[in-house]
Amino acid sequence: MQRKDLEAKKRHHYVWANYLTRWGSGTKKVFYTTKTGKVAHDSVRAIAVDDYFYKTTKLTDKHVEVIKGFSRQSPDHLQQQHMSYLNDCLKLQLAEDIYNQSSVQNEEFELHLIALKCNLLENLHASHEEKALPIMAALADEQLDILQDNQSIIEFMMFFGHQISRTKPFRDGIFKTQPRRHTLEIEIADAMIHAWWFLSYMFGMNIGFNLYAGRHKDTHALLINDTKIPFITSDHPVVNVHTCVSETELVAPEQADFYYPISPRIAYIICNSDRFTRGKNAVNETTVSELNSKLASQSMVHIIGSTEDAIRPFRKYIGRRYCKPLIDNP
Repeated sequence: MQRKDLEAKKRHHYVWANYLTRWGSGTKKVFYTTKTGKVAHDSVRAIAVDDYFYKTTKLTDKHVEVIKGFSRQSPDHLQQQHMSYLNDCLKLQLAEDIYNQSSVQNEEFELHLIALKCNLLENLHASHEEKALPIMAALADEQLDILQDNQSIIEFMMFFGHQISRTKPFRDGIFKTQPRRHTLEIEIADAMIHAWWFLSYMFGMNIGFNLYAGRHKDTHALLINDTKIPFITSDHPVVNVHTCVSETELVAPEQADFYYPISPRIAYIICNSDRFTRGKNAVNETTVSELNSKLASQSMVHIIGSTEDAIRPFRKYIGRRYCKPLIDNP
């Protein structure tokens, strides 16, 4: 039997599978839309997952230059964290180069390298998920007080930031909006594609810190849904539902109301606007339908619900920001 530390993880979930089970009514099966827009009922293991999605790639000087360019736009303490992670990755890369240039052949070392490349980012996300697990459980039970603890709000905001930046829809949306008007822009866009595994994690750190730093200015609220229309979720579960956000175009909004459904009944929102008040807010069917449609419009393939009826009305909105919707008619 192969050692655990030598096992390369192939199936990378860009939306936390454990999170999706909250729509499983006590099981691991949920209702979701497929690539053809049909509704399926299957395990969460089949949703929002790609082979080797987080696998690391070799970084050249150009890739490192682009990473550092983005990092320099961050506060000093975040730049230090970025560079610490980057240096660790470059040390691993150097070790591989030295090995490849030597005449030594070691199967265990090679397996270890492959495992590190496949598992590094996946394991980082898993560590954030583990820390967020009791917080998510408490919020699903309306225990908003858990975020009064400073360490808990730090962990949750870091987790929250990565739920935005780690997904395939976020990645593809960023790639689609990168300008390619001249040689330099093309080089930067190509470097971002190659180094996205690192950039996505770096961006998640930045988003999480900004949300934590702005926690006293922004409105943090729990939305309680006791209507007949349950909340749904998607392959991009944290979306900006501020009124300034376009539902049909990929343009950078000036403000953000970050909405994150936690279960069919509970959602968390961080608002620049004054739409909700701090604490717990009961929502009506009109609001639930609006939030579901905005979440669906910023999804790429999958919207996920506790029943088929919960997602069927929102299929027509899927992918509106990325391409022609999957479904023309409800």
